[in-house]
Amino acid sequence: MTKIYMRWGLGLLLLCLMLSGCSSRFQNETIIISAENDTSEQMQHDLSPVQVQKIYRLPEENIDRGYWWGWDTTNSIVGAFKSAGYPEQMMLKRLAFPFEQSETLSGDMPEIKINNNQMTLSPDGLHIADIRITRTAANLNLFSIKDKTTAKLDSFSLKDQKYFQNMSWSDNSQFISYLVLDAVEKNQSSLRIYDTKANSVKSYTLNDFNNGDTLLDVRVSNDGRSVLIKLLDSSQSNKTTIVLGLLSDGHFETHYKRQIADNQMTWISNDQFAFLGRDGTLYEYDQRNGELSVVLERVTAFEFSPDKRFIAYKLQDEDIVYVGKMQGRNVLYNEPVYHGILPLNMKWSPDNTRLFIQGPKIFANPKTMPNDDSTEEPAYIIEFE
Repeated sequence: MTKIYMRWGLGLLLLCLMLSGCSSRFQNETIIISAENDTSEQMQHDLSPVQVQKIYRLPEENIDRGYWWGWDTTNSIVGAFKSAGYPEQMMLKRLAFPFEQSETLSGDMPEIKINNNQMTLSPDGLHIADIRITRTAANLNLFSIKDKTTAKLDSFSLKDQKYFQNMSWSDNSQFISYLVLDAVEKNQSSLRIYDTKANSVKSYTLNDFNNGDTLLDVRVSNDGRSVLIKLLDSSQSNKTTIVLGLLSDGHFETHYKRQIADNQMTWISNDQFAFLGRDGTLYEYDQRNGELSVVLERVTAFEFSPDKRFIAYKLQDEDIVYVGKMQGRNVLYNEPVYHGILPLNMKWSPDNTRLFIQGPKIFANPKTMPNDDSTEEPAYIIEFE
């Protein structure tokens, strides 16, 4: 009997050991599955189209304050900066990869006065449009960065207290739009659009606005048929308002109107445009069906890439610059790409591989803010994989 019990005991012991080994193997398999899940999540992150490869801090150019206009090629940016020898003037400069040393652009380029904010770089980086004002007239000039040549495009009289207000390019660099306002007879104000391909200018009356309205900004669509005008609306306690109008038979016809934040407005297509609402909501409006859609919330600044496939933006109460990929009206892969500045100036390179940002530093503690008026505005170029 004792031998029988011993055999049963040995059998039970072997069975327990076998069960214990099986249990151990199941636990190991569970850990392996978990590791595989982590790998899958890492692979999904790696597939994000927004990944920072390198960040370049741009030289300060030995100036108090400068302004980079934008990209003239995929590898270089141009801007205007104070001249050391002539502090009342600005010098036109180019900064090329690897973004360490700038060069001064020479040739028949214009002298840039400190208070001259009437120059703007075309989105393709090939030309600079400039309004030069004399006592009696205003002249629209076009400067070629490549050829260093100057061409006079348009001229209009400033008699009867007419004056120039704002100038901008269409996103495809074909049209230059600008406002000619009448200080006395507001119904005599006009919108002028120069077509660089047709080498012709057209003028449109602005009868849809009240005498007390203050027109601030203008943006024309790529087909030259629709225009966005930003203004202080006298009928709405001078609140900043955006007005969409169609250009027909020499007239600007209002089709949509909405109060906005005092910020930018951007065409997405010939029929769609984006703007910031007063609460920081980034909206898209489609004039084909009158549909207003929410793109992002709590936004303080944004910039679409030239092909509108990517967006750079900053959110309220954050010191982070994000970049996301656009899919319809949705923003995917919201990736933080830089911390610590307020991006007042953001520009995408033509091929979407680099993002220029410039603005004052954001200090978490107000006591660390500098006491003088020369607030630093560093500039960076973020390069993506």
